Amino acid sequence: MRRFVRFPLLAAGLLAAGLISCTDSLLEPRAEVQSNLDDRLTLQGRVCTRPPNPSGFPVKVVVVIDESGSMCISDPPGAQLDSGFCQRAEVQAVIPPGVTEPARVRALKRLVQQFRQVNAQGGNVQVSVAPFETNVRNVWPPTTVGSRFARPDNNIDSYISGLQSQLGKGTDYQGALSYAYSVIASDINAVALSNPELLPRTRYVVVFLTDGTPYPRCSATDNLSVYANPDNPDLTWADSIVDFCNATSTTDAIDGFEVGTDRNQNYQLFSYVRRLMELKDQYNVGDVRMHTVLLFNQEAVRACGPICQEIYGIYPGVPQAQYPEAAKKIASWLLKRFAEMGNGVYQEFNDTAEISNLGLGALDYSSFASRNVMKSLVVEALSSAPGDDGRVLDSDGDGVPDSLDNSFTLKTNSILPDSDGDCLDDGFEYRRADQGFQASNDLDARGCDPASPLTRNCVCRDTDGDGLSQFAEDYLHTRTGIVDSDGDGAPDNMEARWGLNPLEPSVAGLDTDGDGLPDDAELRAGSDPTRRDRAFYDRFGYQYETRIAEVRQDGSICYDFTVSNLQLVTPPDRAGAKQGFNLFKVWFAEAPESGVSTDYGVWRTACAWAQYAPPSVRTPAGPELSLEDANFRRPDQLSNPWNNQNDCVGVPPSGAQRGNP
Repeated sequence: MRRFVRFPLLAAGLLAAGLISCTDSLLEPRAEVQSNLDDRLTLQGRVCTRPPNPSGFPVKVVVVIDESGSMCISDPPGAQLDSGFCQRAEVQAVIPPGVTEPARVRALKRLVQQFRQVNAQGGNVQVSVAPFETNVRNVWPPTTVGSRFARPDNNIDSYISGLQSQLGKGTDYQGALSYAYSVIASDINAVALSNPELLPRTRYVVVFLTDGTPYPRCSATDNLSVYANPDNPDLTWADSIVDFCNATSTTDAIDGFEVGTDRNQNYQLFSYVRRLMELKDQYNVGDVRMHTVLLFNQEAVRACGPICQEIYGIYPGVPQAQYPEAAKKIASWLLKRFAEMGNGVYQEFNDTAEISNLGLGALDYSSFASRNVMKSLVVEALSSAPGDDGRVLDSDGDGVPDSLDNSFTLKTNSILPDSDGDCLDDGFEYRRADQGFQASNDLDARGCDPASPLTRNCVCRDTDGDGLSQFAEDYLHTRTGIVDSDGDGAPDNMEARWGLNPLEPSVAGLDTDGDGLPDDAELRAGSDPTRRDRAFYDRFGYQYETRIAEVRQDGSICYDFTVSNLQLVTPPDRAGAKQGFNLFKVWFAEAPESGVSTDYGVWRTACAWAQYAPPSVRTPAGPELSLEDANFRRPDQLSNPWNNQNDCVGVPPSGAQRGNP
């Protein structure tokens, strides 16, 4: 027995039951629908997803690594670029015998080797390394390369080895966090322009590794009654170096720091973490997270003696012997907050033994790679529109019924979807009359006017095949390379046609007309989401049945579908074509199972012809037309089926036949 499951626009939970189909009561024939009506058509067939492609799910890792001079105490050995703190005898004395390479260098080498192995198996992990001290310096990949991320090739090994000999002085958290944010934000902007469909499939990971507290900290206000301390780390911190914070000129200056202002205060640091996390929703990114790692060797700090006090902090009211413990307490509190805000993990390593076994590979660098599942299946009628009592003629499929096209008020052409030729369909302009659009006899300046100096010699293009020209997409601010700009499972043109917002993924939650039917259900049923037409929906709404038919060895999934209760109408002759040709478009979107609700989807379309001219003409003679997976193609290849009639199943107006009648 074949059992079907209704497939909603957002199909995130489709496979949760282990590919077991079930029956949805919403699929039972509505009481008002009469069976075997001569004017009803059923589209049925099979469509399959593509095999999964792990390389299409990038993981981009930013390693922000502390290179301040104190690292030669916490994680030795190390040397500064100029003779200084690390070369002092007190510091050299705390280096454990036989240690020639810092633990962080070893851990970073193992991490990039782990990433190489993932990439060798088809993954796509890219890395950016940001060493910081007083400023961020010596980043990888080099700024001359252009891209902020790169796959970790063998050249990075020698770069990592050199980090231990390039230590600086300060520990400017604020500059480091600012840089990490800029790396990810700029990459997101670049991807949004070139391959926006990758963003919901991308995971950005920040690993922030340090050995202490921000240094220096500066306060714009030098006369507060109470400042932060180890027991109250959330307050404003006093100047840690008064001369540096207030001097008019300093050596080893922090880039961008203005003397006398706040620096490395909690609110400044937290703001960068918050902004980083906000990128996820702002750009529909798959994931952004921040892990923090603290290396704090209290034994080594104590052994270092008085010369380490200034670096790790002097705390009034705290016994000198407890300075290292106080510094550790402050650093731990701050990094835990970063990890909490960044949906990440906090790790700490507290002595020589723990630090020597430092590892970074267990943090979450997993990709969203998964098999593709069906995200959306929608049938669109291109010859009719919902009316008061059944479907009415819309011969050109522009969303304006023929009766209105031919009316004295509108005066548009019922067989030309764009009567005035400005690359803005009649329905698009009719719906936006209150915004100054006119559907006939007026080339809108926001559209195409070949004679205008603003758009001279312009032509209409629909680059993504979603049914909107580049001029319509420019006006709506939708994406010219993505069929469904908001990822809600409805093609942009289907939302724009009814005046819905194609930039807000809300069709599954809104009921624009208040008739008790969500907008997504009305779009799929072929009813009007802006008019209370519950009776029409119950009697003439399209009904969907979908089931998983096959899971192939390559990871692709095939679905059998049936869309029934498609009412046929009788359009007039068009450009020499015979009377009664109905055109239907089937939209299919697949998306990774791991993120089906937010992914923009990979779309394909198919089309079908059916002729209905009673009392004697009906093609196909039976109730069904069948489609195969091969009938589905990229939307930009089938943006106007009237120009590609033979690409549709059924018998087209020209008389040729494709597919199975």
